[in-house]
Amino acid sequence: MFEETCFAIVYNKDNRYSVNALVAAIEFAEPKIPVIRIPLYKIMDVVQQIIDLYRKCRKVVVGFSFMTPQILLIKELVKLIKLYTPQTLLVAGGPHATGDYLGTITRLGFDIVVYGEGEETIVELLRKYSESDEYRVCGTAYSDGDRIIVRKRTKFVNLDFYPPFPYWKGVVNPIEIMRGCSLACYFCQVTYSFGLPRYRSVEVIVKYAKKSIENGLADLRFIAPNSLGYGSKDGVKPNHDALYNLLSSLHNIAKEYGGRVFFGTFPSEIRPDSVDVESADILKRFVNNRRVIVGAQSGSNKILRIIHRGHTVEDVENAIDILIQKGFGVDIDLIFGFPFEDEEDFKATIDFMEKYMDKNVRFHLHTFIPLPGTPFSDLESKPLDSRKKAVLSKFIGKGKAYGYWIQQEKISSLISWLKQSKVIYGPRENAQKSKLYYC
Repeated sequence: MFEETCFAIVYNKDNRYSVNALVAAIEFAEPKIPVIRIPLYKIMDVVQQIIDLYRKCRKVVVGFSFMTPQILLIKELVKLIKLYTPQTLLVAGGPHATGDYLGTITRLGFDIVVYGEGEETIVELLRKYSESDEYRVCGTAYSDGDRIIVRKRTKFVNLDFYPPFPYWKGVVNPIEIMRGCSLACYFCQVTYSFGLPRYRSVEVIVKYAKKSIENGLADLRFIAPNSLGYGSKDGVKPNHDALYNLLSSLHNIAKEYGGRVFFGTFPSEIRPDSVDVESADILKRFVNNRRVIVGAQSGSNKILRIIHRGHTVEDVENAIDILIQKGFGVDIDLIFGFPFEDEEDFKATIDFMEKYMDKNVRFHLHTFIPLPGTPFSDLESKPLDSRKKAVLSKFIGKGKAYGYWIQQEKISSLISWLKQSKVIYGPRENAQKSKLYYC
């Protein structure tokens, strides 16, 4: 059967959850459009699969979900697709494309960017393009002469309306229970891409928890920027009733179907200022994990103020003390390499680590990466000198720290080079060369 329009989405394992959500949204809302998933392994394999699609589809739309470190690979792939199938409509989405829509269109060669949340926009784009060749819909950024037009949606996605994954294909993954954040940390893309907090309802989450277990995923995990903020007004101060209702319902489902509930672990970490005795008691009663991850980011109050974190080191210490008292081990996220981090800040963080290293606490180490679309996107990471690296390595050697901080330092250097080469544009350049409309 020859199809009018086909949609292929190119992705890698690091963004498969967001791709699953898009596939589910399209097949749920516009089932007549075939969706083909193409894993990004070898460039020419991807190109060949796109060429082959024209044997059964009159129009082909190719969507990309990628992260900033993949830009050079994506740029080469887009060039080849345009060479072999110039009629293909190329669509980019995700945090990088939203944060640097100008560079994604003018430097990487995409026809259009899905700006912000993708479910409603990609469905409308595919529907319109199939019917009329028009693809410049609400929620996109595109070229118009010498300017980029950004049409930003004023209405956010209702998470209850769309499935979190295409379970009818046997595909399941952690369930997104919360999207957005009210704190707007200056290094993080969540608020700038997704707005203020919204939640899937307990009833809908439980429905997809059942689907997960029925499809063989017995360990239930969840996606949230702050899992203890579930159901709260600001996504931070716990709504104990909502949290109790969610976790007790999931606990009952897991018990009935032979599953387990993992909450407050990756990818549903906890803010320290969301931890209190009552929220910790609810966790202890209903979850199976006995370790949680708390996002501290620094042991220096000066750093926490600059990055607009919204909590203090004392909040982190209070959270650790409560969680340990309730029987949890605690992993603490820490970021090094901020350009404004000085010797006193580094020492304060090391002192904080030493204070807790003899308790049931580990440290998850990161290097600052200037992400597009954030207030810190124009900054440069400050590489740690050999002495500081040796200090952190001692914690790793004792089994008290872990993480990909060395690899992230290389990624940060790559991003700096991409900015200098004008492959990535800064926020000021994006703003100067674009016109924003709300729709």
